[in-house]
Amino acid sequence: MWHRHSCLCVFYKLAAMFRVSKGFIATLGGIAMTLLAWFGSWAWPGWPASFAIDLLGFADFADFPRFAKSAVVVLLIIINVGTWAAVIRAAMLLIRKSSSPTPP
Repeated sequence: MWHRHSCLCVFYKLAAMFRVSKGFIATLGGIAMTLLAWFGSWAWPGWPASFAIDLLGFADFADFPRFAKSAVVVLLIIINVGTWAAVIRAAMLLIRKSSSPTPP
């Protein structure tokens, strides 16, 4: 026979098993922003990669060999995901610190 207390204990044990770190959530947000930059109609989600292109000066990108083009694209994806993940993680820290620890 199931008791209410035993059901709650099972629920809390399962919830503890599926906790996800804030860094992982921020990384998923960075991936989402990069996909939005890639497939969306806006240019602003891709500003970290665009800034890196301008900074590194890839003027002759079309002349690169296929392997080099692939490496540059992967590098730009890493830059974009990492930047957005850092921005989202910083926002998570600021929101947590700005909220009061105890409800009124």
